Amino acid sequence: MTVHGGDGAGTDDVDWDAEAAAFDEEPDHGLRDPRVRAAWAARLRTWLPGRPGDVLDLGCGTGSLSLLAAERGHRVTGVDRSPAMVALARRKLAGRDAVFLVGDATAPPVGEARYDAVLVRHVLWTLPEPDRALRHWRGP
Repeated sequence: MTVHGGDGAGTDDVDWDAEAAAFDEEPDHGLRDPRVRAAWAARLRTWLPGRPGDVLDLGCGTGSLSLLAAERGHRVTGVDRSPAMVALARRKLAGRDAVFLVGDATAPPVGEARYDAVLVRHVLWTLPEPDRALRHWRGP
């Protein structure tokens, strides 16, 4: 969830490392409410490929959405600017086919890697130039 805002949305003022420990307490962030978790799982069933694929989760936060994708057999790469969020995501998905990197969602540190799906939950609205980010994520 943490990306550089700069658009007046207030995201630059948030210390996401300080927020990390309590981040999942928000029902929609941690997907701890069974109904919220089930709703997101249903969305991912329709949004992600039916066969296991490579999923890039930009602004992954603590990895809650990454976990749902991994539970469906997908290989997940998560990117977040907050080292504390990334550390929590790594713990949450320990033993699963998932890698988490500290970096900027607008220019993920994944080189030329290609993905079958890109998740950007709670991120797009924070970007100063969302159209540019979308073009970058789509690739050539």
